[in-house]
Amino acid sequence: MMLAKERGIKNFRVLNKEELLQATADSIAPEQIDAIVTGAVTRWKSGWGKRKAQNESQS
Repeated sequence: MMLAKERGIKNFRVLNKEELLQATADSIAPEQIDAIVTGAVTRWKSGWGKRKAQNESQS
């Protein structure tokens, strides 16, 4: 995580271990890093609010 922070990778906290290893590899292009981070952010946002919606429907 510190390496990702040093390299300026935004939203590194939502990356899983595998994605973090890919994003911090020496041979990766900036476009590939952006694609990995975008996928992780999309996955994170898709889970955002589901629990709240479930709790409201149970009330």
